[in-house]
Amino acid sequence: MFEDLYTKVVVKESDFKINHKQNIMLIGSCFTEEIGKKLEQHGFSTMINPFGILYNPISICECIDRIVTKNFFKPKDTIKVDEYFYLFQCHGDYRAKKRKDCLEMINLKVEQAHEFLKKTEILFITLGTSIVYKYIPQKRNLGNCHKIDSKLIERNIIDYDVHTKRLKRTLTLLKQEINPNIKIIFTISPIRHWREGYRDNMISKSNLILTVHKLEQQLNISYFPSYETVMDELRDYRFYDRDLLHLNETAVNHIWSKFCSTYFNNDTLELNKKFHKLWTMKNHRPLNPDTLAYEKHKEKTLALQTELQTQTVKIL
Repeated sequence: MFEDLYTKVVVKESDFKINHKQNIMLIGSCFTEEIGKKLEQHGFSTMINPFGILYNPISICECIDRIVTKNFFKPKDTIKVDEYFYLFQCHGDYRAKKRKDCLEMINLKVEQAHEFLKKTEILFITLGTSIVYKYIPQKRNLGNCHKIDSKLIERNIIDYDVHTKRLKRTLTLLKQEINPNIKIIFTISPIRHWREGYRDNMISKSNLILTVHKLEQQLNISYFPSYETVMDELRDYRFYDRDLLHLNETAVNHIWSKFCSTYFNNDTLELNKKFHKLWTMKNHRPLNPDTLAYEKHKEKTLALQTELQTQTVKIL
C-alpha cells in the first residue's frame, strides 16, 4: 500500500559489477564519505577523499590531476590563516602550524593516492555544487574557504559546459596516463547547499545534472541517481538530520540498498553480509573484556576473518 504513495526511482542494473577484490577510490562531497563508509563496513578496499571533502567539479579535477601526474604541493600552494597553514586545493583537515609539516602531510597522501589510483578499478565521484570560490590575490580556486576574509574571495556559479569540458579533460588524462580500464561512477549529492540561497542551490544542482548528462553522451561513464532518489522517493523531512539538510541514517541506508542492487551480484551481496558481521564483531566494545565469553567472541571474530581472507584481498 505504501509503495503506491510515492514516485519510485527505478535504477537499472549496471553493465559492470563491483566485487571485493577491486580497489575503489571515492572523491567528492560529504555524501562521498557516507557511501565510502558503507563500502568499508562491507569489506571493500577503498580510499576516500585523499584531499579531504571537495564539493565542486573544478576542485575535484584539480585533485585528480595532481594524483595522476604525482604533482606534489609546493610552498606557493599554501596559505596562512591565523596560526595555521592550509592548502588552496584541499579541505581544512590538512593544516599545520608549520608550512613544512602541512606540505609533508599532503604530499604523503599524493604519493599514496597515486599508487592506489594506478590499481583502482572503480572511481566514484560525487558532485556537490557548481559554485566555485576563488582567492582573488592569487586567482586560485579554493577547495575550501578556510575562513579567509570574504573580501578576498570571488564567488561564481560555473556553467555546465565549463564543468563538462574540465571533467572530460581530467578523465581522459587519467585513462591515458595511468589507468585505461578504470570504471567511472558519477552521482550528484542530494545534500542541499542552503547557505548559497534556495535559488542558487537549484541552479547549481541543475548545472551538475546537465554536466553529467553531457558526460554520459561523450564518455563511457555510469550514473547513480542519489539526488533523484532523495528528491522523489524520500521527499520528507523525516529522512533528514536535525539541520534539515544532511541525510539521516535511514535515508543513507535506503540509497545504499539501491547502490547494492545496481552494482553487486548475488555472490557479492552474500559476502557483504559476512563482512558487515565481521565489522560489527570487530567494533564490539565489551563491558567485561576479561571474561571467557569475550575470549570466545574474539575467537569467532578471528575465525570469520580467516574465512573471508581466503575469498578476498580485503580484510577490515
